[in-house]
Amino acid sequence: MPAQDRLIIHIRITPELLKRLKVAAAKGERSLNAEVVTRLERSFSLDSSDRDEAIRLLAEVSAIIDRGKSG
Repeated sequence: MPAQDRLIIHIRITPELLKRLKVAAAKGERSLNAEVVTRLERSFSLDSSDRDEAIRLLAEVSAIIDRGKSG
C-alpha cells in the first residue's frame, strides 16, 4: 500500500498489551505496526461460517479431551 494511502492514528494501550504485541511481532518477524495491522484486519475478516467452524472444532476437541479423562 502506498504511503499516501495510509493514515496515522494514536491509541492508548496498557504497557502489558504493548509488551504482548511486541513479543508477537518479534515471533512473527514483523514490525509492531505490521503486527497491529495484521491483527486488526484479521478481526474483520472472520465471517459467521469461520466462527461456526471454529466452534465446531473446539467442541470436537473438548469431546476428545473429555473421552480421555474418562478412560
